[in-house]
Amino acid sequence: MGSHKEYMELKKQKLSDQNTDHRHLLHGGATSNILKGVSIYITGFTEPPATILKEIVLRNGGAVHMFFSKSNVSHIIASHLPDFKIKMWKNLSIVKPEWIVQCDKQKQRLSEANFILYRSSLNIKTMVTNNSTAAAASSSKTMAETTDTKFVSEFYSNSRLHHLSTSVSELRHFVHQLQSEFHPGLNPENRKQENTLVVHIDIDCFFVSICLRSRPELKGKPVCVTHAKIGGKADSYAEISSCSYEARQFGIRNGMFLGAALKLCPDIITVPYEFKLYQQASFDFYRVLVSRTPCVEVVSCDEAYIEVSDLVEASQLDQVESFILGLRLDIQDAIGCTVSAGVGGNKLIARMATKAAKPNGQFLCVNDVEEYLSGQAVSDLPGVGRSMARKLAARNLTSCKDALTLSKEDLCGILGAKTGQTVYNFCRGIDTRELAFKHERKSISVEINYGVRLSCQGELETFLGHMCTELESRMAREGVLGGLLTVKMKERSGEAEPAKYMGHGICDNVSRSTALTSATGTASVILRHVVRLAGEMGVTPSDIRGLGVQMSKLREAVTPGTVQKPTPSVLCSLFTHSGVPDFMGSTDKEVIKGLLTDWCRSTGEPLQCDIDHVDEYLEKLIGYGNVSLVEELLRFLRKVIIRDIGEGEEEWSAVFNGSLQRVQRRVQQEFNGILDIPSIDK
Repeated sequence: MGSHKEYMELKKQKLSDQNTDHRHLLHGGATSNILKGVSIYITGFTEPPATILKEIVLRNGGAVHMFFSKSNVSHIIASHLPDFKIKMWKNLSIVKPEWIVQCDKQKQRLSEANFILYRSSLNIKTMVTNNSTAAAASSSKTMAETTDTKFVSEFYSNSRLHHLSTSVSELRHFVHQLQSEFHPGLNPENRKQENTLVVHIDIDCFFVSICLRSRPELKGKPVCVTHAKIGGKADSYAEISSCSYEARQFGIRNGMFLGAALKLCPDIITVPYEFKLYQQASFDFYRVLVSRTPCVEVVSCDEAYIEVSDLVEASQLDQVESFILGLRLDIQDAIGCTVSAGVGGNKLIARMATKAAKPNGQFLCVNDVEEYLSGQAVSDLPGVGRSMARKLAARNLTSCKDALTLSKEDLCGILGAKTGQTVYNFCRGIDTRELAFKHERKSISVEINYGVRLSCQGELETFLGHMCTELESRMAREGVLGGLLTVKMKERSGEAEPAKYMGHGICDNVSRSTALTSATGTASVILRHVVRLAGEMGVTPSDIRGLGVQMSKLREAVTPGTVQKPTPSVLCSLFTHSGVPDFMGSTDKEVIKGLLTDWCRSTGEPLQCDIDHVDEYLEKLIGYGNVSLVEELLRFLRKVIIRDIGEGEEEWSAVFNGSLQRVQRRVQQEFNGILDIPSIDK
């Protein structure tokens, strides 16, 4: 057999021939030439799907390439791209799928100008020219507010995500108190049931439902909760956090921008957030649950699991139905909102059953579990996000039934060992997770990615000081100290402001961590390290669009002055660094790969000194011109992290992505290009 290059050339030619054959099969050849000279490459999920786009292009005289090549592709078709691909293809035409559809619909080749997905920095300036005056005025005002002592507190008082995250912590404390009140002396963790019966309970359209209690005239109408004022603008980038079922009938979904929603339903009604009412309703919700059973797991402000095996017999379905109905009615009386419930033998089945129960219903999935799950989309499984769903969809695996055809090894090869094993089990209804009645927090952070506009180093340090004060307050409330400090930054990519007012736009994510010799929760101590780490990142303050300060390796606060023994450096303990291009005393790349593997496996979280060793070595290799080895080692490290640790481990993902970004900058400077290595999705 020939070389890999020869094989790929033959494969590309075969695909090209298939395109020609397919074009003739459509209508005896192309029916028009409006897309003659257009050669597209489709990447990621698109609407309409790639198969439809391919047919349209071929029917109108264009060409479709299954493999990307700058010499052959004239247009990249995508609905979304990760940051590294935006940078990699920054000088190419990246067009929305709508361009293809509209060209076919109007029977003419339209200008791509109105269908560009991501523009170069020069074009972005042109795109936002109409708003430049207002944006400049608003920006200068916000820059002054960014360093105001009230900025951080006001940001979080109006932040939906902050409300959701802090409410969970408060609710866990509240549930613990209720357990002592309603069930004194009972510890739910000591209960062992052979045949568990888990109930997943979810309040229907929580934010909207709470708002409608005081606005009964809006019931039955398309309503959404957003920061935007009543009415909204057609180009609004305000995000919809919750929408009524009437709004969903128009195709509107949670997380959609209001401008896009208005195009689907011009009559949609917007209502503001009411955080205090949400909080009180959540407390009332959990009070009803704990009054029935001590076995309650807090999921969010409107969602919980309970274990009821000691209250009803799983085999007595009528008894189970009656119990769940009574519980739902009690909750509705307490909060004035309807709830849905799913019942199953474990958390997975209960949660998937809730999907069938909504809205305002209940569904028991205790028999024929595999049959029910086989009809569910694999993207609906807990933990399967968009990135993972796209990987599976690319292999025509969209339902649990499809995934059942794959072996465990195949799924692990696609998704990684940890995630592949989980999806393999979930598709079969297997879930070994027990209800978590206690929650051990692993990190506490303060992150702001909206409205950040700084002009100088002094403003940056002032803003970081306010963030450290907020972090100190949060750690004090939790009664913990931290031993690993991480600073995160969003550095804007390009010169233009984002389309969303004061948003962060397209950014490079940069992070830096350090292990503290003594655990701390004091703002002044944290700030000293944060300022140092921020300086090491080398990001110009005016280019910062988001900041985060995170403390991990948490432990209970003890008597002041107690010193926590620092975690030993893994790489430093293995070898003595004896110069470059040696790495920890070795020049054998297989030995180096072994060291990197040991590093990933031998410590819970990466230390800054070890990260520095890796970065220094990669930096020197680039200086020696050995970019191929840099690329090989980074690909290897990425594979080890995904395989042995899992994409969900935020610390290790941040370490790899940070090192990759630093390498890309250096390669860009030295060789005017970048490596084709993807970051790790977190």
